[in-house]
Amino acid sequence: MKSTPLLLLICLLLSASIQAQQPTGRLAIKFNKNILQPGDSLQVTVDYKDAGGRLVNKSLATLELLIENEEGRRTRLRWPVIEGRASGAIFLPNSLPPGKYTLLAGLQQRFYEVVGQVKDVKNIGSIQAMLLVKTGEWAEQRVTVDPDGSFAIRNWLFEDNALLAFHRTDNNNQPLNISIRTQLDSSYEPVAVAGRSFYIGNPPVAVRPTLNMPVETPEALFADRGTMLPAVVVKRTATTRAQQFNEEYVSGLFRSGNERLISIMDDPSAIGFFNLFNYLQGRVAGLQITPTGAATWRGGGVTFFLDEVRVPAQQIANIPMTDIAIVKAYPPPFIGATGGGAAVAVYTRRGGEADYLPANRQVFKVRGYTPSIVVLDMNKLSL
Repeated sequence: MKSTPLLLLICLLLSASIQAQQPTGRLAIKFNKNILQPGDSLQVTVDYKDAGGRLVNKSLATLELLIENEEGRRTRLRWPVIEGRASGAIFLPNSLPPGKYTLLAGLQQRFYEVVGQVKDVKNIGSIQAMLLVKTGEWAEQRVTVDPDGSFAIRNWLFEDNALLAFHRTDNNNQPLNISIRTQLDSSYEPVAVAGRSFYIGNPPVAVRPTLNMPVETPEALFADRGTMLPAVVVKRTATTRAQQFNEEYVSGLFRSGNERLISIMDDPSAIGFFNLFNYLQGRVAGLQITPTGAATWRGGGVTFFLDEVRVPAQQIANIPMTDIAIVKAYPPPFIGATGGGAAVAVYTRRGGEADYLPANRQVFKVRGYTPSIVVLDMNKLSL
């Protein structure tokens, strides 16, 4: 009988312990408006606040956003949380069907992190990591490698997809055998969750009050990402800057596989020519071309393209050589050319070409954060 007070005390202590372990923070979601029309932008701000309503300074964290329509289609976004806040603009294109949309948010107390393993090399000490984003900008850092080959790269902030390359820090040019995983693509238990709804179009009268109400958000929605997955390796052993530009910016029928690729940005002598037509004279077998752009190939005509848009020869002649990245020459018959003749496609520089990844690096495609201004695409099922 004397044990009853003791049991009661233990229960109280356990209850207090459980309450102490429960997260005290909450997510507060704000919209610029909750009734929108196609063509509008939904401005979203999500704050992480404590029980008293004060902003909690989670200086480095990640917010997963899941947007669902009435048909059950979902898409995911990923925004960085800086000093307790994540924000962005979601453009609503005309193609989106009208109806009620639900935005669900889950906060994970992790920032971008890559963990990896150097295989088949003992006591390498360190490696060099280089991150190249789509704008052509890059960052580089020396990464310490543990004796067992493991390493971690933390707190790199970048948007969209990027390339992550590795090479040795010494003068040894031997390739490395590395595997990596990104922590943000693994399963996790959210620190806090919340949800709100918005409507595209004119909502029925009965629906309007529900748009101001919080939406019940199951934590399991953000804990179903599975185990960490290895990144996809891009085999790029001896790729030139022109080949990388070709892979990044050339599309559709301009990837014929039967063309001659000419790199202007890799040829310092190119800037000494008056225009591209002077430069091309005698460089492509079968192509006869004059300084004014009058051209034939095997007796047939030549169609000119600028950044994959058909243009007159005079427009090509007026482009400064310093603005040209690559040129692709297509022998006849080329599908996009007039009458099935030949074609010359000119691609202008986009910025950052000088910083393309050099050869002999092991390269991975990695996914970063969703851009802060993004078009809502309900057909995009994953990040």
